[in-house]
Parts: sequence; structure tokens; C-alpha cells
Amino acid sequence: MYIRGVNSQGRFLDIFEVVEFDHVACSSSNGLEGTCLHEFDCQKVGGMVLGSCADGFGSCCVVQFSCDSRTSAPVGWFTNPGFPSPSSNRMSCTASIDKASRDITQIRLDFQSFEMLPPTGGNCEQDQFIVTGQNANNVIPILCGINTGQHVYIDVGHVEGPVNLSIQSITADNRLFSIKVTQLTPADDLAAPVGCIQYFTAVQGHLESFNYRDRSDTIVGKKPSYLNNLNYAMCVERRPDTCSITYTNAGAMQIVNFDNEGLPVIPPRQAGVEVFNCPTDWLLIAAVRLCGDRFNDGTVIQDFTLDAPVTDDSNGPVVVWFRSDSVYNGRGFKLQYQQNSCSST
Repeated sequence: MYIRGVNSQGRFLDIFEVVEFDHVACSSSNGLEGTCLHEFDCQKVGGMVLGSCADGFGSCCVVQFSCDSRTSAPVGWFTNPGFPSPSSNRMSCTASIDKASRDITQIRLDFQSFEMLPPTGGNCEQDQFIVTGQNANNVIPILCGINTGQHVYIDVGHVEGPVNLSIQSITADNRLFSIKVTQLTPADDLAAPVGCIQYFTAVQGHLESFNYRDRSDTIVGKKPSYLNNLNYAMCVERRPDTCSITYTNAGAMQIVNFDNEGLPVIPPRQAGVEVFNCPTDWLLIAAVRLCGDRFNDGTVIQDFTLDAPVTDDSNGPVVVWFRSDSVYNGRGFKLQYQQNSCSST
């Protein structure tokens, strides 16, 4: 849009241009996703200009906060002190999130970077990521280890706020975290069904247990493992032209169960199915409990030493449950899912 003004003597002023552009995502100089805004608008929301966008007419605005911060920004980043470098200090670090409006019912956390010390025997003892202030019936598990690429949803529709995100550590090892905090109303595209800690909307993708990945700097004697005392739902948006969803093993699966004498319930390198094999630790897919060192429910291939696809063609929401006890834990799971068109089922 071009504007031309006239001064008090009736002479035309120089032509200048007011550029309008969409407030889309942009890449900032420190690797965090920002929003393309006018510089003045960025300052109003408490953000920092970390690059340009819209062919140089806009500013890549990033709202970034760290320890002892409080924000009501609709979108922002909770980062470790000194980010993008790791922090090597003991820390008690809390950021408080006020709801941007009364319409906010969820907060989505995307872990762009999440590298902390791993659990000990399934318990987060040295490092802890803790969420408080959410709905009383929406417990977010205490997390630690490597969770880069994961996400969680926090239900906040029945609380005024703030919601507190805390990192607690007791040693001086390196920690690196950059967590995108997005506030959501029920009308937002990213909004998840109530009660889903994770929500996937693509036709295909991966479901992965927390702390499944290897740490970037190896810790002697510490292997990736899932956490104790988990009980949560991973939900997949059913696409309108699909009638089933197929899961396949995409990694080294290990969901363990032991009897009262401390002996494995399932033989090594075999799949376990249902309550007898999977009494305490299990994935629930299509109302069937699955566990063990292989992914196979026995309906396709009855050789339990092999992995086999598992297809859910039931009606209703697509939900995968994971549960673990307070005693034993294994590597975890990484499943690839594929939604199937109705014409192929």
C-alpha cells in the first residue's frame, strides 16, 4: 500500500510504503522458530528481533524466557541459561506461564532440544522436568533424559493459572533445553482431544516412548529406558478418508514384565500379548495389551520371535495407551504408524 502526504504549504511529501504481510513462522538467528512481525509489534509482545523476514520488510520476532520468568505470550520459548550453549550449573529454574486469554484450554510443549541426565532405575533422580498448575486430572509425568523431538499437551481449561515449568538438577552436568510453549483454544488447529498427552495429525508418523533416544554425549552405564509410573494416552487424528491404522516396529522394542520372584514373564527376544504376558508394563492397541522384545499380537504371524504389523480398524478415536509400573523398565518403543484409506481396507 502506497501513501502520499501533503505538507502545510500544499507540497507533496515523498512517497513511502506501508507493507502488509502474513504473520507466519520464520527462522531466527539462534535457531528458534519466530513469528514474522513489524518491529514495533514485536516489542509490544515482549519479543526480540532475531532476523528479518517478508523480503526484509518484517522482523523475525522470538519471545524467549528462562529461569525466574513470567509470561503470557501466546507463543514463546523456555530455554536454559546461556542458550544455545548448554548450561553446566546446578539449577532450580522455573518459568511461569499466564494464560493469554480466558479462552485458552491447552498448552502444547514442543521439545526442540531436551537433553538432561537420564533416569536411575526408571526414576528421574538427578534431573527433573516438572509441570504444575494444570487441571487436577491432567498429570504430566516428571521427565528426564533425552526427549528432543517429543511433545506434550497440558490441559488448563479449569484453572486460572499460572502454569509452572520447572527444571531441577543437583549436579553440574551439561543440560540443553529449548521448549516451544504454544497456548491453544479449542478452535486452534493444534488443539488436541482432552486427556491426550500427545497428539499426532499426520497420515503417517512415529510414536516413541520418553527417553528412547541415545544421549549425545555417552554416559557410562546409562542406556535409554522408559520411565516408571507412566499411564498416558497418545492420540492420532483420524483422517476423513481413512478407516484403519497400521503400526510397525521402527526400533528396538523392549517393554518388560517380571513375576513375583523377579523372573521375566516373557522369554527373551519374543513378543508378549494380553494380561498374562503383560500384567504391569504394556502398550494398548485395539484393546490388546502388547509387550516384550518384539511387536506382534499374534493375529497375523503366530511366531512370537518375529515383529509383525498390528492394524486397528475399530471405530472411534485412535488412541494408544502406555503404562509402566514402579519397579522394572526397559528400552521402550518406537512405532511407525500409517493411516490406511477406506478403499484399501
